[in-house]
Amino acid sequence: MAESLPRELVDAIIDELPSRRDLKALSLTCHVFSLPARAILFRQIKLTQLQLNPDVVQRFHELCVVSPHIPPLVRALHLDGRCRGPTFLAVFDIISWVLQFMQNLRVIKLYHVTIGNWVPSTTSSHSLREIHLTDVIFHEDGFRQMCALIRGSPHLERLFVHDNRRFSAFGGNATSQLSLNHTHCGPRIKDLSLGNRPLSSFIEAILDTKNCLVSIEELRWFQYTLTTATDFQHLAKILELTSGTLRVLLLTLSLRRRTLFLNELPLIRIGDLRQIAFITMTRVYGHQYLRWWIQSLRKVSQSNRPPALQVMDIQLDTLYHWDPVLPEWPWCELDEILSSPPFDTRFRMLTIKVCKGRTFEMTPGEGASRHGLWVQFEAQFPRLAGKLRVSIQEY
Repeated sequence: MAESLPRELVDAIIDELPSRRDLKALSLTCHVFSLPARAILFRQIKLTQLQLNPDVVQRFHELCVVSPHIPPLVRALHLDGRCRGPTFLAVFDIISWVLQFMQNLRVIKLYHVTIGNWVPSTTSSHSLREIHLTDVIFHEDGFRQMCALIRGSPHLERLFVHDNRRFSAFGGNATSQLSLNHTHCGPRIKDLSLGNRPLSSFIEAILDTKNCLVSIEELRWFQYTLTTATDFQHLAKILELTSGTLRVLLLTLSLRRRTLFLNELPLIRIGDLRQIAFITMTRVYGHQYLRWWIQSLRKVSQSNRPPALQVMDIQLDTLYHWDPVLPEWPWCELDEILSSPPFDTRFRMLTIKVCKGRTFEMTPGEGASRHGLWVQFEAQFPRLAGKLRVSIQEY
């Protein structure tokens, strides 16, 4: 009976199934459900922590060999080696070999992975659209290996590179990009995220017009971490190169000590951005970086082009001392700029996020309810509050 059902009806039923057990049962008992059910079952493969042991990976490898029709069904591969052991290098060697059978792989996510022998010929793919590299360690000239991975993905659109470790994740010579000798421009990236410790060699390779690692001519969404003076210069350069396409900018300010004076920070081009977010602002110097940002806003006000800014989010980190009326924080100045020409026409919402555990930290001798704190903070933005364009939230 099931064989007589229209394929459209079969697909609709499969889309509504609540669990993978149901999909497996259907694929085993009913031939007409087999192909679409199998496609959904193997659409994403995720191996995390203790699952990444030699036995599990070997069985996965054997499955791909015995059933060669399964790897092409995989669209996303997620590997998390947080609890990796001494055999993890051999494990990844098997996985890198299996990757060559995943001709339709679109997303690859590697977290806490140590890579010994990354073979570009087995991982290059014209189908890859998204790559995540978080705390990835390459044992041999990692910078060059990562460049080979990106060059082998000509249709790559989203790239996320994050390193939370104290030391460089890539190893090898940090200046190795000088000898890459690319013969063509890299993939046209639309979404790019670099943090928490972006490598200068990596961002400089992106900005190198002669040996371009990736093209940012079509960049729309950019997340970046500012940790050194050089990072501010790189940010200014990227915003200059992407002024015609970039619409969303997310910044993390992670400088814990004073490395720059306010007048040393380069003003940046933000006139074409629609959405801006500060992920973190430090307690001690956060107000200085806010003033730096205000100066960039004033630069936009002095230009002839109308700004496109619609949304701004400011997230204060856990070190921010909860006192909404601290004089060094120029909230009133920010309120005046965003509620006056040329920003007032398009600007829609300013959201300030405060750590939930800090909402009751008051100066000595004071006591107030949460609502009272909110009222005090909103009072710093009389113009925006009058237009219902400011929101104070907890996270």
